[in-house]
Amino acid sequence: MYLHAEKSTLKGSVAIPGSKSHTIRALVLAALAHGSSKILSPLESLDTRAGVEACRAFGAKIDTSDPNCWLVDGVNGQPQAPNDVINVGNSGTTLYIIMSTAALVREGWTVITGDAQIRRRPCDKLIHALHSLGAEIVSTRGNCLCPLVIRGPWRGGCASIEAITSQWVSSILLNAPLASGETILNVPLLNEAPYVQMTLDWLKRLNVQVDHNADMSEFRIPGGQAWCGFERPVAADFSSATFFLVAGAALDA
Repeated sequence: MYLHAEKSTLKGSVAIPGSKSHTIRALVLAALAHGSSKILSPLESLDTRAGVEACRAFGAKIDTSDPNCWLVDGVNGQPQAPNDVINVGNSGTTLYIIMSTAALVREGWTVITGDAQIRRRPCDKLIHALHSLGAEIVSTRGNCLCPLVIRGPWRGGCASIEAITSQWVSSILLNAPLASGETILNVPLLNEAPYVQMTLDWLKRLNVQVDHNADMSEFRIPGGQAWCGFERPVAADFSSATFFLVAGAALDA
């Protein structure tokens, strides 16, 4: 590839895109809520589209016709068994979060797969944690990788997970409040703690109870909780802002 950039000028203003991580968390929480939600300024991307389709598969009704406001009718805390295989494409965030959502389905199995890269993404530690909490999970190739076949019920209990990715912890935190019993999660290793804090902030806004110690090595999540639909904007993705900040700094005053 050969690129040639000629001298040019920049003028005007831009809106920073929404955060993928925030958008997918908002989608899942809205899909599991009682009532309707409005997600403002969501990120439109292949990953978030995978999240939309996954939430639809669990029974949520989602209208994305307005790119600035997605409307979500939730499943009242009771995700349904999908009618078809859920293909998350290349979205690892969607994969990990909905693995726990699938464990909430009371009747029937959920089949999850993705593209070639997703089928190489490690799932073993999250699988073992969900097993400890009552879920049944089968890796079709017997290697703890996708495709996965999952069913509940998520009864609660105690699980431990070494979180080389924070998405495993966020997956359990987002879904555990809907389990029938209390979930205790021990996390002896936690990478990317700010992303777990992001998840906790979303749950706190919805008045969902999650107790944890200061270093986030133990979480206690009471079961049988519920939350109502909400209207919230998606935070901007400031990593995307760096391109425009650099461009602005490179210009003459």
